[in-house]
Amino acid sequence: MYKLFFSLLPVVFLSCSSEHNQIELILKDPNPLIKNVYQNNEKHNLQILYTEIKKDSAGHPELIEHQFQVDDTKYFYPASTMKLPIVVLTLQRLNELRNESINADVDSRISISFDDTKREEETFTDLIAKIFLVSDNAASNVLINFLGYDYFNEQMKNIGLSNTVLNHKFNPDPFVKNNWNVKNDEGRIISSSSAQTLIEHNKTSNLKQGNAHISNGEKKKAPLDFRFKNRSSLRDLDGVIKRIIYPELFDEKSRFNLTDDDYNFLRYWMSRFTYEDIGREYIQDSTYFDSYNKFFIYGDITSRIDRKIRVYNKLGQAYGTLTDISYIKNYEDNIEFFLSATIYVNDNEIMNDDVYEYDDLGIPFLAELARQFYKFEEE
Repeated sequence: MYKLFFSLLPVVFLSCSSEHNQIELILKDPNPLIKNVYQNNEKHNLQILYTEIKKDSAGHPELIEHQFQVDDTKYFYPASTMKLPIVVLTLQRLNELRNESINADVDSRISISFDDTKREEETFTDLIAKIFLVSDNAASNVLINFLGYDYFNEQMKNIGLSNTVLNHKFNPDPFVKNNWNVKNDEGRIISSSSAQTLIEHNKTSNLKQGNAHISNGEKKKAPLDFRFKNRSSLRDLDGVIKRIIYPELFDEKSRFNLTDDDYNFLRYWMSRFTYEDIGREYIQDSTYFDSYNKFFIYGDITSRIDRKIRVYNKLGQAYGTLTDISYIKNYEDNIEFFLSATIYVNDNEIMNDDVYEYDDLGIPFLAELARQFYKFEEE
């Protein structure tokens, strides 16, 4: 079911300066979807990381990175992009449990409960599929309790992604305060302790955003403080997806502890469109259009799209910030590249009022940006 699509070959990284690279050429294009953002790029906290993948006659890849305003110390709210490392570490934790002779894998039935509340029995595959197809918050929150905050943060730091910090669950979720107990099919608890070391973000700019914010239905005339919110950087998130697509690029200490089957499982679900596989159950719901959960290439297209261009991604959308991290691949024409970007679209500078320029500005920009890079790759 899950097909491995590249061989293990040595990889070379090259980096280009931000002043004369392909990103700048595309951003200076007169296309209004691009131009309107570029002219105010500081206001939009725009960061872009684009990686070309060049291969020689023997198939050895060379990765050429282009960046625009990428700043590990400047905060943006990562929203649901955090769900990708959560899923990756879930697979890693399952491997660790099996190494301890505990029965646990992606397809075994698990029970999920808290006090008198019990979810229907599911599998980890069910939860992960929902996360990639429709970014399900409740499924993600179960995995957070399975892993534990401290485990997540320690593991991300250990592999060199220390800008990524998990401090809280995802909302909306009616059971967000539940500390779920996860048991395997033998009735053994395999979830982590609920203990948590809350991490404050230090040496990070842009932690207070907006001129006002909505709290408990009331408008507060003060910025929203993100010091204890979830955090990541564009380079960290890009690093997660590169570790999934080209794990051999990294030394052993910098990789996730995953098997080939795990990597193929991740690639399969990351690349699904909403109407595929078990996503067919969402077809009758107009909320989940065909390109749902894909900002790049297809974000402003709600009709059925071209399956030959696969977008392996995880996006985030909250507090006026849109982020997408992706590997884009056309198997028929042998086109592939990495693209990650984040943009802030909150013209009234009121946080948490649900009045953002997602559909009018942010998503069309990200979709067109990816299409422009795809055209460049075609040439």
